[in-house]
Amino acid sequence: MAVALGTVIMSIGAMIDVMDLTLSAVASLLVVLIYIEIGSPYTWLVWLATSLATAITYFGSAVWVEYLLVFGIYPLLKAYIERLPRWSWIPIKLLFVNAMSFALFTLCQFVLGIPFLEAESDIMLVATFVLINVAFIVYDSFISVMVRLYILKWRKRFERLFK
Repeated sequence: MAVALGTVIMSIGAMIDVMDLTLSAVASLLVVLIYIEIGSPYTWLVWLATSLATAITYFGSAVWVEYLLVFGIYPLLKAYIERLPRWSWIPIKLLFVNAMSFALFTLCQFVLGIPFLEAESDIMLVATFVLINVAFIVYDSFISVMVRLYILKWRKRFERLFK
């Protein structure tokens, strides 16, 4: 069910180009919920199956690559990163997002032929990477807030609803 819902959410993002990043981030919340409720092995399967299902459905869109390299896998890595000493969280997370952003741009433009980033100058390219880092910190905070909300408020409501 999580794979189907995640694929539908990302399909909407593939159809509406300006929503691809946002809906990939929303679909990643399903990975978080599976991690909380079921555990780690199934979470990896949901991430991979959702990526593959979206790739099969919308191969010409970058939405599946964004989910595969950044949004789908990050909640899993976040759980492991936050077990490390607190001072190391931000550097590791920023290293991850920059490495994956570079891989995402390279894969989309040079391997798949999907125009992903068309910067007119080096300044624009640097500005884009700075904005990606800022947006990623906001995304990381968003995941943390949503996890707290789910555990403290919504989990009991869902349990009552599905009994």
